[in-house]
Amino acid sequence: MAGDVLLAKYGPAMRAATVETGASFSVSAGSFATEAKAATFAAVLDSAGLPILVRVRPDDGRYQVLVGPYVSTDEAERAQRRMAAWGLGEARLVVDDTMRSNPQEASIFGFGRSAGTSIVMVAAGGMSSIVFEMSSMPKQVETRRSGSTSLDVEIGQGTGRKGQGAAGGSARVAGAFEPLRLPDGVSLVRDLAVQSGDDTTRAHVVIPVGVESRVRLEGRRVYVDLAFPKAPWVIVKPAPQGPGLPGNESQRAARVSAAPERVGRVVADPPNAYHDQIESIVMRFTEIEPFLLSAVQAPEPDVLTALAHSLEDVRRSLERTTAPADSQADRQTLLLAIARAQAALAPSFASDRKAAVEEAVALFHSH
Repeated sequence: MAGDVLLAKYGPAMRAATVETGASFSVSAGSFATEAKAATFAAVLDSAGLPILVRVRPDDGRYQVLVGPYVSTDEAERAQRRMAAWGLGEARLVVDDTMRSNPQEASIFGFGRSAGTSIVMVAAGGMSSIVFEMSSMPKQVETRRSGSTSLDVEIGQGTGRKGQGAAGGSARVAGAFEPLRLPDGVSLVRDLAVQSGDDTTRAHVVIPVGVESRVRLEGRRVYVDLAFPKAPWVIVKPAPQGPGLPGNESQRAARVSAAPERVGRVVADPPNAYHDQIESIVMRFTEIEPFLLSAVQAPEPDVLTALAHSLEDVRRSLERTTAPADSQADRQTLLLAIARAQAALAPSFASDRKAAVEEAVALFHSH
């Protein structure tokens, strides 16, 4: 099956799951003739904090980059507006309703149900997502593989001291894990059980060997994406272009999988705060770097636009830092390098893009 859809509602006492089916909503960000170009574009969007997946479009065989999937049109439209603001020309909704039983439903969550936690699974592009909708935005989300076929998820909403609440303290003790019924034909989930406390929700997911997972937070919703055999969100970074380019190879190889950290100013910085912030910024630039060097070999307008946005995000983070006196010159060098790379990506740039980007990268790493 293309994917699986499950809806269950539970409160203080878990009730038997009610099986529903529903649609997922994704945003088409762009399509490309080659997988390499699609991967470059997808990874840049990924580095900007958008959940991506790449599929082969059935009508023309082009590699299509999607953002999502989401369980509501509101979420998808927010991503759509974000990309439209960047000037990306193919930002339109893609609906996967192959598993939706009620064609009138526009969203899975919120049809007169009481307050609590909802669980749903949606399908898109060869993958399935288990989605937890919490009553408020989670304070923390932790996932771990407890075995080759087991995935444990813990979603915390409380602000109490560690050791209290559902984790085993003075608040209401969570009950046993309660199994949820899965619909016929589910292939990416073997078993799903949930335990709910006052401020913590835990899930135990049994999956087939080889299934890959990705976790993301979208407001009050926690998405656990599953795929087999090849996850459509896994991007292989292009090899660095040009001899002798500086940079940490282990950092280049790290896959971008989460929204970049927003570095802000604080009232009283500890002694090493600035250096910690700079380390984070350098890491983010290094993650973007191989895509810069690859994209300018055969420029695609959408790829250049997305890269320019990612660089702008890095620049703003750097501008919000407060450098000590002995680091002011290095900070200005980093800002200059980013500005030169941005200029090389501009549509009006008439010189050698590749040489300009290589010079900007070398300048950035010379600080």
